[in-house]
Amino acid sequence: MRNPVAAYTATASDSQRIIQEHQPLVRRIAHRLMARLPDSVQVDDLLQAGMIGLLEAAAKYDGSMGASFETYAGIRIRGAMLDEVR
Repeated sequence: MRNPVAAYTATASDSQRIIQEHQPLVRRIAHRLMARLPDSVQVDDLLQAGMIGLLEAAAKYDGSMGASFETYAGIRIRGAMLDEVR
């Protein structure tokens, strides 16, 4: 029988690694969007929404679909930021 605590720990460490590796992607997308958005939008709000998008991408990514994680996450991150602006 599989230990549920060990499974959670492995998943948590994988998510943590993914977040650390792709944090620059979130920052890059946020700063690109800032150039097109009004001054009333703060970059910190975009970063927060982008991190949520990254977490969702990490949870829902399916490598068998053919896209790299970075491509998939970029779409999810940008979408989360745009949803926050709305």
